[in-house]
Amino acid sequence: MCHKRREVSILITVPSELAAVGLVVGLSSRSELHVLATTHSLNQGLAILQKLAPEIVISAPEWVPAFEQLLHEGEIRTRLVAFGSRQHLGMIAEETAQVACGYFSYLSPAGTYLPLIDAVSHCRLPAMDSKHKLCRSCATRLSLRPPKPNLSAREMEVFVAVGKGFGTSEIAAQMGISVKTVESFRESIKSKLALGSAREMSAVAAEWCRGGFS
Repeated sequence: MCHKRREVSILITVPSELAAVGLVVGLSSRSELHVLATTHSLNQGLAILQKLAPEIVISAPEWVPAFEQLLHEGEIRTRLVAFGSRQHLGMIAEETAQVACGYFSYLSPAGTYLPLIDAVSHCRLPAMDSKHKLCRSCATRLSLRPPKPNLSAREMEVFVAVGKGFGTSEIAAQMGISVKTVESFRESIKSKLALGSAREMSAVAAEWCRGGFS
């Protein structure tokens, strides 16, 4: 006896119309995935969420917090997946991971993001819970982690601070170390990443924080 697969409703809300169209085409290869609507406005997305309560919202990363707030206030059981133009989530990875099940970019091939959407749609939890053991062990969570350069934890801390635009003395004060130690970390970072100057390192660090440079 053939059992019909359960249909999973999806709302796509991203600024790029072209990206949304490509995503709809990709999702159409899964007969059980039903796109209820696509919108390129946060306010329209929030309105559709309240009206139709889709099971999954695929949203621009910068709109995820607004969707999460509405879900919390309305007690709506909808899962969030971030979909953006950058290679990874950069600085907002940790914040996004608290509310979203996964992330993929506009350039991700269908073979990468379709299994992610499949996993989210078949999750056994009633709602996403980043502290639950099933969430912590879920393979989709790996997509939320930005690729890290080959740096130690302390070097990475300095690298991110540089990317945020902080100077050497400010970084030293934040980390509770000497300016000389920060300078030593900076030289080590430049060496490991084959960067020729402080300006080049600042540019690379800033790009990583924005979600580029893998």
